[in-house]
Amino acid sequence: MKKYLPLALLLTLGFLLRVVFAHLNQSGDLFVFLEWGRKFWEYGGKNYYFGSENVWKYAPPNYPPLSMLLFGGLDWLFQHKYVLAHLHNLIRIPPAAFIVYFYKYGDIFLIKLPSILADLGIGLIIYRLVGNLGGGKKKALIGAGLYLLNPISIFISSIWGQTDSLVAFFGLLAFVFLYYKKAHLSIPLLFVSLYLKPSWATLIPFYLFALYIYRPKLKQILMGGVISLVIFLLATVPFADRNPFAYATHLTTERLWYGAKGTGRASVSAFNFHSLFFKIDRDYRNVRLAGIKSDTWGLIFYLALNFLAFKYFSKNKKLFGLISSIFIISTGSFLFLTNMLERYFYPALPSMVVMMVISPRVTLEIAISNLLLFANLIWSFYRRRFDEIDHPFTNNNFLLIRLLSLLNLLIFFRVLKNLKAFVLQSKGG
Repeated sequence: MKKYLPLALLLTLGFLLRVVFAHLNQSGDLFVFLEWGRKFWEYGGKNYYFGSENVWKYAPPNYPPLSMLLFGGLDWLFQHKYVLAHLHNLIRIPPAAFIVYFYKYGDIFLIKLPSILADLGIGLIIYRLVGNLGGGKKKALIGAGLYLLNPISIFISSIWGQTDSLVAFFGLLAFVFLYYKKAHLSIPLLFVSLYLKPSWATLIPFYLFALYIYRPKLKQILMGGVISLVIFLLATVPFADRNPFAYATHLTTERLWYGAKGTGRASVSAFNFHSLFFKIDRDYRNVRLAGIKSDTWGLIFYLALNFLAFKYFSKNKKLFGLISSIFIISTGSFLFLTNMLERYFYPALPSMVVMMVISPRVTLEIAISNLLLFANLIWSFYRRRFDEIDHPFTNNNFLLIRLLSLLNLLIFFRVLKNLKAFVLQSKGG
């Protein structure tokens, strides 16, 4: 047990840092999530997504059913906060100070808690990945620390209160279990990730390719499919007013799929390829570059990067090849697909940390990329509230954004160039 003490202390520090910051932001999407949870009990599942369009103060629900059940469950916990006082009166646990805190900030804290706990889970996964790749205990702790103490992960889960780390926890675990020949667990884990929020959807083609490369037993695939089906039914039936499969199709096309909302942007708020040429959050994704629509350019790059990842992975089928292939597709999707938000790089973040620790040759490049992504987050989150943050980025025809976007692209291509070196330097996996 003593050998795990440094890891336990690191996890505790990561948790406490997030708890300290959890109450600082009470705005934006948090109010949307809180309303979604509250309205679940007011309207009931059958009238939740449709038939109540005019009663939402902030925004009608556009996350999959599994997220709505989560938000509803968190709201239920907060509505029963009086249990804490009863426990305190009986056994003096929890402390009175925590009860006062929870009565004041408990709804905000609970909304952020799943992502905070997911951060700890991702830190543990990175610890194991680095160790299994031959990094040793010291590097494994460094890897976990680089994620748990990373301002990006702290900001998104603890301050912004987004669900990206929760989605990433299940998505990353799905690929790890696939590598370790546990497809019966991998498949439902990926489904849970997608049915919380489809942030990892860009990795579906690669997941299918990895499934082909690793060739799990048919029994495992069938078992994974059955478990996924059960999860789908349990999450969908409370909302469905018809056959759950027909309802899910209707829900996806009419509410969840972005195309149902109209034309998106070339770049919503991401420092990427499109922000290099177009006005961020202003030009539409059908704007043309060299006579070709921006979203077509995005698709071309996405397909090319998938081809590159498939070719690379087919020659490097071990663990590091899997992790770095996730990086290629996730980062490439963020940099080249249209309609990207500033947080859509998140599926790549755990892979970036592992690569940075295992391959010192690119530590500096990935560290700079980390800073650029954090700058992107800060600008996007605060730009509408503080002109002194927005103007340095957007003055002179978005000059700073264009420069940072160019730097993001140059770093990405330099890392791609060094992928062969990654594998050679990796001692394990």
